[in-house]
Order: sequence, then structure tokens, then C-alpha cells
Amino acid sequence: MKIFSESHKTVFVVDHCPYMAESCRQHVEFDMLVKNRTQGIIPLAPISKSLWTCSVESSMEYCRIMYDIFPFKKLVNFIVSDSGAHVLNSWTQEDQNLQELMAALAAVGPPNPRADPECCSILHGLVAAVEALCKITEYQHEARTMLMENAERVGNRGRIICITNAKSDSHVRMLEDCVQETIHEHNKLAANSDHLMQIQKCELVLIHTYPVGEDSLVSDRAKKELSPVLTSEVHSVRAGRHLATKLNVLVQQHFDLASTTITNIPMKPTFNVCEQEEQHANTSANYDVELLHHKEAHVDFLKSGDNHIGGNSREGTFKETVTLKWCTPRTNSVELHYCTGAYRISPVDVNSRPSSCLTNFLLNGRSVLLEQPRKSGSKVISHMLSSHGGEIFLHVLSSSRSILEDPPSISEGCGGRVTDYRITDFGEFMRENRLTPFLEPRYKIDGSLEIPLERAKDQLEKHTRYWPMIISQTTIFNMQAVVPLASVIVKESMTDEDVLNCQKTIYNLVDMERKNDPLPISTVGTRGKGPKRDEQYRIMWNELETLVRAHINNSDKHQRVLECLMACRSKPPEEEERKKRGRKREDKEDKSEKLGKDYELDKPWQESERLKGLLDREKEELAEAEVIKDSPDSPEPPNKKPLITMDEMPTVEKAKGPMSLLSLWSNRINTANSRKHQEFTGRLNSINNKAELYQHLKEENGMETTENGKAGRQ
Repeated sequence: MKIFSESHKTVFVVDHCPYMAESCRQHVEFDMLVKNRTQGIIPLAPISKSLWTCSVESSMEYCRIMYDIFPFKKLVNFIVSDSGAHVLNSWTQEDQNLQELMAALAAVGPPNPRADPECCSILHGLVAAVEALCKITEYQHEARTMLMENAERVGNRGRIICITNAKSDSHVRMLEDCVQETIHEHNKLAANSDHLMQIQKCELVLIHTYPVGEDSLVSDRAKKELSPVLTSEVHSVRAGRHLATKLNVLVQQHFDLASTTITNIPMKPTFNVCEQEEQHANTSANYDVELLHHKEAHVDFLKSGDNHIGGNSREGTFKETVTLKWCTPRTNSVELHYCTGAYRISPVDVNSRPSSCLTNFLLNGRSVLLEQPRKSGSKVISHMLSSHGGEIFLHVLSSSRSILEDPPSISEGCGGRVTDYRITDFGEFMRENRLTPFLEPRYKIDGSLEIPLERAKDQLEKHTRYWPMIISQTTIFNMQAVVPLASVIVKESMTDEDVLNCQKTIYNLVDMERKNDPLPISTVGTRGKGPKRDEQYRIMWNELETLVRAHINNSDKHQRVLECLMACRSKPPEEEERKKRGRKREDKEDKSEKLGKDYELDKPWQESERLKGLLDREKEELAEAEVIKDSPDSPEPPNKKPLITMDEMPTVEKAKGPMSLLSLWSNRINTANSRKHQEFTGRLNSINNKAELYQHLKEENGMETTENGKAGRQ
């Protein structure tokens, strides 16, 4: 069925009754541009527009935007209502332009404030609007002619926008009832006519406008369905710029438009008649211009999730505007660009100087590239403004790879050049979740028919509840010992054998931890040796618990697997104490390894000083003992444990095991000291390291020495 949307036909019904001649009370300075006034001249008083003027200007702005972006197949019928309905144009394409509408409105003129308000009513215009919607347009006639026998398949929909000054909410409901009854009556007439079409859907947009500073007597109401054919919405808006803003918002809603703001537009200094404008022109500044276009120009932004939202639209807060930056290197239209779409544009503020300069610049055959604003990285040119045949288009440039280029590498993902994706595991994951023809119907436990697509989605959801994409982010999926558990835990239901296999897997992991087996922990991006063995197993157990907990709601047997896991994780006290001692030992080894060099340098000096002190004390004790022994009254000295001299220390060959640092340093000190002094004669002539003292005294007394060192008389 070929359906024409509600945007195909739009009927404007503007109230022309005497109360529309009332001032909107929004003042405009008439001579605000005159800077230097002559003394004695009284300035002109500010002026204000009437409700009629505000309504006509706002509706003309609505039509201008629509004609700029949709010059064909979007039609407007303008009706003025007072004592009767005055239809200003028809559905023909020749009447669809602003010049025709402005000329017809000028012929109508402003409302007469002295006319009898009882003779005027907006109802005349609403009835005429329903009659206009029943008439066939050229495009509908062409579609019906092509279908011939199936002409009834061509749809007829439309929209009525009524601008009036309602008295109350009950008055608004009366207008809605009138439109609903009129549609019902004219559908009966159209059913028996070849020149009319029944209205299948009609949107009624009632806009109640009132002067600035007064309270509204009509409340806003969102879109509401009054019947299968008619929907209605009510907007209560102050006149003046507020009414223009509301119509600008509605045109974006009705025709699926979006807003783009071009920033940093450079403008050359020019001289203007207006002195104030000349002052602004002589200053170097960048300007912004807001454009409206079809929302499909932002489809790539929406797909990528990067909207480049720059703020609210200048004309309202209904839709946010996408900000694009003027790219300085302009190009000529002869250059070719890879475009994926072109959409007509319409400036929001068509009479402003920046909009006029940009429009004239583009109509002269120049093109402007637009880039996405970015805080860092290279710039991305995503759009281009260019004119074709006197119309300006916003071109969407392909900012991604061309179809002629090689496909991107999997390592060039959204997170940068990631090189450790689980590519092999993902291939296995796709193989396990392939879609196949569903031959025989299956039924659920409750007896309802199982939908194959829903079953496939459910299985995919179970398999992806916990599935890390990068190798360095997981431990258990890098362990072959966990494969039996990970492959069955994702099932919707488990058998007793599956539970037994999962328990065996958990027990094997416990045994691995007891043996202190290494785990495949990734050390990418970490310094040193990475986490300790105890920390590695803690990470592994936490990840395994996360995997099992993600599926415990599948069945009771999944809960049994979790209970087994938690029981194995809770270690007995002696096991915890053993782990604690192991951690302390590892800490001590790491500390000793870290301070090894400093310790090796300090220890020899400390040992040499200690040995020097021992030798000094030994000499003092020996001298004191000889003095006491030679005294006639001295008692027998007590037996003391003899001190071991340097010569009596065990040699290196007799020491068991590797030589200690103390032994090496002591040997070096002894060798160095032996070269610095002459050895004692008694020590050189001693027997078994024993030398007899006072030999000259014994010789004078006639004593002789024997070989064994004992004296005898001659």
C-alpha cells in the first residue's frame, strides 16, 4: 500500500477575527540603529506587532523552511478565517511558493478591529481545511493512475495547523469536536465520489497565542487520539518571538529535521551603511550559523555513538544541535569526494549577516569542508557544504574506510590497537551459536510453543553473561583445566554427570594450589615479576566464582556447583597459617634480594672490626694471666675455655658446604696483615704453637732445654 504521510498535506488556518488585531505587547525599537542623534529631536516611539502579524510571520517561516528542504511532494494550503473561509492557494505545484502566499496575504490585509466579532469564527476555516484534505493532489492522482484497479490502496493523510486566540479549554474542545464531525461527514461524501479521497488520518495542531504579559486561559496538552482518524494536540504560546520559536520546533518535529551549527566561520571586514554594523565588521571575529536539514545527515553520528553535541539550538531547546567546525582549506567544486548522502539545508536565521554571507559564498560555486571538533588527535572531515543548481546541499562524507580498501584488522578496535583478543575462542563461540533451520516445533515446560528466534536469543544471552574479550583480562579461560566447567556451566540445565565433572574440576584446581603450580597470569603492562603465587590463585578463584554466579539461576544443579566452589575456597585454619608463613617467607626473600648488594658491602667491614676487637681482648687477658702466674702468692688460675686464634680457625678445605663471605674476608685480612710486620721469633721457633718464655734466665741459672722443652740440671 502506497501511504502518503501526514507531511504530504499541511493546511494552515489562521484566525482573521478582530481580536487578532490586538498588540502582542512585545516592543521593537524603531530607530535603535541611529547612534548620533541631533540635539532637540525626539526619538521615535517603539512599535509592537499585532497577533495577526506574528501569526503570519511565524507561519511563513514554517513554510520557508519546508520549501527549502522539500521543494516537491510537501504541499501547503493556506486558509484565512473570519466571517468566512478564504483559501489563498491550491494543492498544485505552481502555487507552492512563498511569493504566491505573501501576495495573497497582502491582498487579504490585516483584520479590522471594528468588525463585529460575532460574525467571525475560526470554525469556517477548520471546515474548509477538512474539505481541502479530501481533495486529491497531483502526486496522489499520479499514484492512483499507476495502480489503476487498485487505486484505493493510495493513502490520504494530512495535518491541520490552526493559529487562533481561544477563550478557554472548553472552547478548544468545541473546535476539536467540530473537526471530528466534519471529517466524518466529508468521508461519507468522498466515498461516493471519484474526485475526493477519504481522510485516513488527520493531525490537528491547535496553537493558542496571546499577548505577552497576560495569563493564558488555555492549558497545553500533548498529542491525544480522539478517534481512529483524528489526533489532537494543544499549544499555548505567547506571541512574538515565542510563537516563532514554537513554529520552528514544530517544523522540525513534523518533517524529521535536525540542526547543525557551523562554527568558526571567518568573515572579511566590510563597510555597511549602518554604523553599528560597520563597527562589528571591522573587528576580526568568527561567526556561527545554524542550519536545518533532514536528520539522516546525522545517521553516522548516531551509529557511532558520537553525537558531537555542542549545545541547544538557538531557536529553542527542543532539539540539540550538532556542532561542526569550518575547515580552513576550502576546496573547489571540481574536486571529487566520497559522499554517502546529500541533503538540502535551510538557515534558521535567514536574514542575519553571517547566514547571508555563507549563502552567497556557497552560491558562487565554492565548497566548504566541515570537521568534527576534537580535543586531541587528527581532525576528521565528515561533511561538506556545496551548491548544485542554485540549491545548497549538506554532503555527508565517508569518514570510515572505503569499500575499496582492505578490511580493517581485528587489532584496530575501538579501544586502540589491542593485539590480544581471544580470536580463537571467539571463533569457537560463533561455531557453538550458529543458526540452523528449525525443523520440528518444540514446546516449553508450561506447554506453550517455543519460538526459535527467542530460544536462539536466550542461548546467546547465556553464553555472553561472562565472556572476556581480551586474553590479559582473564585467567580461567586461559587454563585448560577449567574447560570442562566453563563448557557446561552455560547450559540451561545440567545432568548429575555434568555436576560431577564440575566438582572434579574444582578439586583439581585445589590440588594445583596445594602444589603451588604456576598459573597463566598475563604480566603485560606490569613491572617486576607480577603478582605473587598466592595472589594469582586469589584472582583465579574470584573469576571462577563470577562465572558460576552468573548462571546459578539456571537450575538447582548450578547452585550445587557454586556450593562446592565456596566450600573449597573456605580453607581450614592450619592451611591459612601455612599460607601466611609462606607469604612471610616470600616477603623475607624478596627483601633480602632487594637489599642484597648493600648487605654484602656492609657485612665484611662489620666482621673485620669484630675480629679486631677479639684479638685485642685476647692479648690483654694473656698478659694479665702471666703477671698473676709469676706472683708467688697468686692462686692457681681457673680453667678457662681457650680462645681460638686466627691460626687455629678451620681452613677452607675442612669447611663443609660453600665458603662463607666471612671466611673469604678473614683469609684476605690475615694475608694482608702478615705482610705488614715481622713475625715473632718465639712463634717461628715454637713447637706445636707453644714457645717457652724466659729462656735467658734459665741459661744463667745453669738450666738446659731439651727437645721437648723441659729443663734439666747439668
